[in-house]
Amino acid sequence: MELSDALTITVLGLVVVFSGLLLTAALISSFSVIPRLLQRVSRTSSAAKAPPTTLQGPPVSPEVLSVIATVLEIERRLYHADPGGRLTIIRRKEVSQS
Repeated sequence: MELSDALTITVLGLVVVFSGLLLTAALISSFSVIPRLLQRVSRTSSAAKAPPTTLQGPPVSPEVLSVIATVLEIERRLYHADPGGRLTIIRRKEVSQS
């Protein structure tokens, strides 16, 4: 094998390895980009499809509002919820008392 053949194989090997690394890095970064793009598309399409609805019911008593505020504050402190984020409370089955 001549020196030129050895250098050609070496350079081609390096090109293949580093292009594979770049493609892997692009794939890993796309894991965070694609969900954000899909979320933007779903927000715009759902906002265009569903008309805004306002639900009006009977007024809530101050006691009920204070209980709701207390529960939300406890949930935020227990699970370190983001104050600007959305809080979802998962309902669990009630435990029957014997």
